[in-house]
Amino acid sequence: MHLLTIIWTLICAAIILGYPMYLMNKSYKNHSNTPNQHSLLSSDTVELLSFDLSNQPPGWSFTLNVPQITEETLHQYPILFYLETEETCLKLPMNNGSLGYMANAYKNVGKVYITFKSLLDSVSNYYVPPRHLRNLKVLIIKSHFKNGFSGGKERLEKSAIYSRLRKAGVNINNYDDVLTYFSNLTPIEFKGHFKPSPSTTKPSQRLTTIPSSNIGFKSA
Repeated sequence: MHLLTIIWTLICAAIILGYPMYLMNKSYKNHSNTPNQHSLLSSDTVELLSFDLSNQPPGWSFTLNVPQITEETLHQYPILFYLETEETCLKLPMNNGSLGYMANAYKNVGKVYITFKSLLDSVSNYYVPPRHLRNLKVLIIKSHFKNGFSGGKERLEKSAIYSRLRKAGVNINNYDDVLTYFSNLTPIEFKGHFKPSPSTTKPSQRLTTIPSSNIGFKSA
């Protein structure tokens, strides 16, 4: 009788001690097999570059040298452009209805082209006011996500990043919102504030179209 009591006591003790450990282990496995909700890992980076346009002469097109835009970056990572004015940061491409112009950003390996056109016909060149040429902010989102089921890594498609931003309630047109969102997930690597020489951003009088080989920025 005493032996049965001892055995039963040991069984109860094993259950009391073992069940919480089982639950903790199960919870850990479930968490490990769940893809990262934010699509960003600590190994991912977001690069921030700033280009000073405040001293540029009036013009309708500008060319910037951006060596950070490599072949891999161009084709595999989202790149966001924000034109900083005296009032705010405007995401490119954009239409400024109050002043009657549209601004676009085009990118190629090592280059960024900014053009301004009239909203009246979307063709006529528009000489943007100097106060709307303060800085150009460039965000390069180098993101991967980890497949928890296989343990491998896959490239996160550009459209998935935009989808994540929308699902998180981030206004992609708001520079501060986007920067805050990413800074809460991964380190922001500030690559510097550049002051291009006049020859680098000299407005082209003969440039009427952007070369077809350039890849235009696609909005989310």
